Amino acid sequence: MDIEKLVSLLQEIKALSDECLASLDESAKPRHVMKQSTAPSRVRKPPDLDFDKPIRPFIKQYSKDMSGPERFTLLLARLVGGDLKKQVQLKEVERHWNTMTSLMDRMEFNRFFPSQAKDRDWVESKKRGSYNLRPNWKEIFK
Repeated sequence: MDIEKLVSLLQEIKALSDECLASLDESAKPRHVMKQSTAPSRVRKPPDLDFDKPIRPFIKQYSKDMSGPERFTLLLARLVGGDLKKQVQLKEVERHWNTMTSLMDRMEFNRFFPSQAKDRDWVESKKRGSYNLRPNWKEIFK
């Protein structure tokens, strides 16, 4: 194959590829442009919690659709009555959890839950084996 023919073929290839790329650009353009909503997004307000309610109905009412770390935080909140200064032993939280596995969607207590709740800044552990709530613990309801 001589050089002139090779150059001619390469130019044809380039022209075809340019045409393909141009058609792709046209098809990638949005056909309908949707306006972004200017209304503010709704932020769910945490419910008014009734810490005087017995523990089982409390958990049943507020724990719907919660993950394990969220349920751990909720149970801790109930045990301390929402007080950020009170501490509870992990064994006590685990004991209460294991008496309510049916309310916890058959979810067994896992030591991973307090760890994740700490990572999300819902609880803290000032002393080994005891936990207390952090100020933004109500994020579990969002």
